Amino acid sequence: MWLRFSSLLLLGAFSTTSAAKLNFLGDTLAPGEMHVSSTTLMRDSHSSAEYVANSSTDATDDLARSFSDANRKAYGFATEVTYLMGITSDFNIGLRYGYEYDKHDTKIDSASAAAREGEWSSEGGTDLTLLGKYRLDESSSVDVELQLPMCSTDAASDLCNSKLAIPENAEQTGRNGGQGKGYYRLKSAMSSNWITEMDTHWQGSIHGAITLADDVFGEKVSSPFTYGASFGAIMPIKKHHQWTGTLSIERMLEYSAYSEQIQTEVRYGRHARTSFTAEYLWDFLGPFQLRPFADFSIVQRPSEKFQINGLDRSLEYTAGTEVTIGASVSASF
Repeated sequence: MWLRFSSLLLLGAFSTTSAAKLNFLGDTLAPGEMHVSSTTLMRDSHSSAEYVANSSTDATDDLARSFSDANRKAYGFATEVTYLMGITSDFNIGLRYGYEYDKHDTKIDSASAAAREGEWSSEGGTDLTLLGKYRLDESSSVDVELQLPMCSTDAASDLCNSKLAIPENAEQTGRNGGQGKGYYRLKSAMSSNWITEMDTHWQGSIHGAITLADDVFGEKVSSPFTYGASFGAIMPIKKHHQWTGTLSIERMLEYSAYSEQIQTEVRYGRHARTSFTAEYLWDFLGPFQLRPFADFSIVQRPSEKFQINGLDRSLEYTAGTEVTIGASVSASF
C-alpha cells in the first residue's frame, strides 16, 4: 500500500525538472515548491543485560539480589511518507506518516522472569507528525516536529492494529494500539550546512525533544527529554552523485512509562546512542533522487526497574549494537 501510494506521489512530480532539493541539513524550499519522499528501512539490534530478581535498596549483597544473565535481540522494518511545501521564502510546512513492525526476543536465565522474557511483536500505523521549517539564511534553518497521537487502546482499527505475541508461560496479555505512542511530542532542531574557505562542505545540527502528555494507556508517566547533536561531511563524487558521512550522539533522561509487555509501570534509566551514518545521493530523471543509507550505532539501552509480586526487579543493560539499512526516493517540484 505504501509503495503504491508513494509511487503515485512521486510520479506526479515528474512534470517538472528544475526544482531545488532538500539535500542537506538546513536546506529549505522556495515559495510554491513541494517535496515528497518515501523511506523504507530495516534494523537489527543486540544487547546483553543482567536481570536482578531483588533490586530493592535493602538487599545489599549480590547473593540476595540474585543476578541472572539476560540478552535481547530485535529486528524490524519501517516505511514512511513525508510531504513538505514552501509557503513563503522563509517558512515550510508538511507532515509525515508511516507504518512499523517491531519484534524482539528477550532471554533471561531466571525462573522469576517468565512474564518478562519471550518473543514480543507489534505492528501498525505510527503517530502523525506535523513538520515546520523556518529559514535562518540560505543554508540554515530551525526545524520543528509535533507528533500527534493517532492510535487508541480503547478500540483498535485497521490504521492502528497492534499485535502483541505473548509467550505461553506469560501471565499478562497485551493491549492494542498500533505503533502510535499515545502522546504528544515536540522536537526542535537547529540545522545548517556550510562550505569553508578550503571548499570542504560540512553539515550539522543540535536538537531537543519533550513529551507533552503524562498519560499513556491510562497510566501516569513522566515526560522523557531527549537531546543530541550531529556533525557530518558532504563529498561530491561526480555530477549528480554525492555522499555524506555523519556522526550523531543522542541522550535521553530518566523517565517512567507504562510497559505493554510487563503490564505495569517501568522506571527507565538514562539512554544513550552514538551512531555513524553513510548516505549516497544520486539525482536521476530530473526531479528524482535516490538515497540509500547504512547506519551503525552503539546503544546503551536504559535500565528497567519494575515491581512483580511485590518485589523490586530490574534489567541492567550493557552497551549493545544496532544496524539499520534502507533507502529513500524523493522528488522536488
